[in-house]
Amino acid sequence: MVVQIVSILLIMAGLYLLIGIVFYFPFMKTGVHLMDGGVKKAPRFFKVLIFPGVVALWPVLLKKWRAAKA
Repeated sequence: MVVQIVSILLIMAGLYLLIGIVFYFPFMKTGVHLMDGGVKKAPRFFKVLIFPGVVALWPVLLKKWRAAKA
């Protein structure tokens, strides 16, 4: 029973991270520029540096991205 619960939790965490990784690419291409125009001139290192935060916080960033579009 415990093994099944842990397996389900790991699968859910993996899916969450996978969605975050997939979200990162369109967000960096268009979404981040709507929220902060200065990112366009930022070096590539900055974009790599914020990767973990974008992957971890993708639901919050998605909500802010949608609000910035409106």
